[in-house]
Amino acid sequence: MDKLFSIFGKVILIVIVLGSLTYGGYYFGKQTKITEVRVVPTLTPTPKEQASLKPAALVTVVAGLAKSAGLSFDQYSIVIPSTWSSKKESQTTMDEKLILTKDDYSITIFQAATGGALCLYPNDAEFEGPSSKFEVFTIITTQDLRTLRRSGDKNGSAFTICQKSVDNSYQQPTNYGHISIKLPANFTPEILTEIDSIISSLKKI
Repeated sequence: MDKLFSIFGKVILIVIVLGSLTYGGYYFGKQTKITEVRVVPTLTPTPKEQASLKPAALVTVVAGLAKSAGLSFDQYSIVIPSTWSSKKESQTTMDEKLILTKDDYSITIFQAATGGALCLYPNDAEFEGPSSKFEVFTIITTQDLRTLRRSGDKNGSAFTICQKSVDNSYQQPTNYGHISIKLPANFTPEILTEIDSIISSLKKI
């Protein structure tokens, strides 16, 4: 009889333990929040989009006539983005025109035996000799520390580069030649910033 009660007691104990484990699992399972994990796919840019994200490579162009040509201009280098193209034109051994273009934008640097002119700005005194008057300007410093002004008229789409001389006046042509800029009427400030950066890369070699 004692053995029977002993076995019965063990069975009851096992039932109680199993019941406790079952209830505990149910209780904690109910209290646990299920967190949804969402996987966001990685979008790979197309080749065209990747190209637009990369800055354009830079190209160094060397131009200008040697002093043996009899002119006082310097030979120079200028750095342009690869989105620009360059070509040289000449009529004789004493002239050279470097033309940089991008779409409808162009920068021309012309070396030849031509005359010069003083660049005048608002509040400057009148000058009796050859001169050009401009309403606005932007200062540009070149790689060889020459001070230039991109000069033009308000709302104009053409600019001339003038260079600061030893007497603090501004004149054209520059040491690199006559520099002119032509833009379409609907040009943006961003393209002017790019052009100014190109001009600032000028350096005597």
